[in-house]
Amino acid sequence: MDKRTILWVPEGEPTITNHIHDVELRVRPVSQIMVEATEIMRAGGIVAFPTETVYGLGASSLNAQALDAIFVAKNRPRDNPLISHVSSISQLSMLTPAVQPMALRFMRRFWPGPLSILFDVKDELPEQLTAGLAQAAVRMPNHPLALSLIATLGQPIAAPSANLSGRPSPTTAEHVLTDLSGRIDGVIAGGAAKVGIESTVIAVENGRIVILRPGQISAEELSSLGYPVVYDPHLEHHQQDVLPRAPGQKYRHYAPEGELTVVTGTTAEVRAYIQQRVFEANTARLKVGVLTLGETAYEGADLQLFLGLVHEPDQIANRLYGALRDCDEASLDLIFAEGLPDTGRNRAIVNRLYKASGGRMISL
Repeated sequence: MDKRTILWVPEGEPTITNHIHDVELRVRPVSQIMVEATEIMRAGGIVAFPTETVYGLGASSLNAQALDAIFVAKNRPRDNPLISHVSSISQLSMLTPAVQPMALRFMRRFWPGPLSILFDVKDELPEQLTAGLAQAAVRMPNHPLALSLIATLGQPIAAPSANLSGRPSPTTAEHVLTDLSGRIDGVIAGGAAKVGIESTVIAVENGRIVILRPGQISAEELSSLGYPVVYDPHLEHHQQDVLPRAPGQKYRHYAPEGELTVVTGTTAEVRAYIQQRVFEANTARLKVGVLTLGETAYEGADLQLFLGLVHEPDQIANRLYGALRDCDEASLDLIFAEGLPDTGRNRAIVNRLYKASGGRMISL
């Protein structure tokens, strides 16, 4: 795949120097960027764009050929459904025959924002959007460039994370270019994502909310509207043979190239265990890094990255994927992460670490 990827940078924004030799740089007013990007999308092209969660790789939700191009560019499994993005509630009529009143309450409370809701889909929608399922997830992103792109196209945009499947999701345009330069038509630069992890995905079922994928919007926040909130069984039991109802349910995701192990327990236990593993890695002449939740220095670590304090889940989430990509830049063989309690907003981070580590979670 040898597309010449366009990098659009809004006028007045810092230009991106990394990978500039691989792309065609276009510094434009935002209005012109939207016209150029949507022209490509109407012709069946795919364009990465910023959202508040991570960068998405976008195509018209109504164009089967363009949706196919997403799967090819990302090497994405065909049974992994896509999330559609809308710029207004009225656009839902292009995707679903009806909106439940209960779902509407959550949309009014949390949209625009990092909440995706499952809806029944119209029969005529491309099968690629739903992976053959009867429902698809939809959200309204809270980012001006994303909303402008969707509104200019005039159609919902399907957009999984703009990375190669399995890799840490991209939170900057540079991350997108690292993975997909030459594989996609364009990237709209919009700074670093503020949230840093993917949206919460929910289903509205039998008068309750089922969390299919945890995100920044926690079960506690969802329950504030007065409905029961439960987690889908695959989250409770980490089932590997489930039929995915939403992205992130079945496959290993977010993974660095080095072997990641997550360690939980008391602070003293975790630090003693990781320090011993670092010494063992040194003896074996392996490069080793540590993702920390405190100021402790690990003797012998080739790379140590501070994600945030235990009581700062939003900061930890914001830094996580960038830190995993920094580990790849350092060519680490082994990575150890100090783990978090699996509660509240932490559940989204624990979920991402579980997927990124392939289930290597040690509880002391």
